[in-house]
Amino acid sequence: MNHQQATNEPLFLTTKEVLERYRIKSKVTLWKWRKEAGFPDPIHNGRHYAKDSLDKWDEQQKQAA
Repeated sequence: MNHQQATNEPLFLTTKEVLERYRIKSKVTLWKWRKEAGFPDPIHNGRHYAKDSLDKWDEQQKQAA
């Protein structure tokens, strides 16, 4: 059993949940981050983001700071 299953964390986040996670209000910001900062692309018809990809991006940002 992996960590996400053990803690009942979702494997995917909706765009709305991603906006809330990063405390941003605009989908345009996500688009800019994807183009300029290597933010993960959405999956599932562009409506969901893989949580593990977001976690990896967060870690990269911490290391770059």
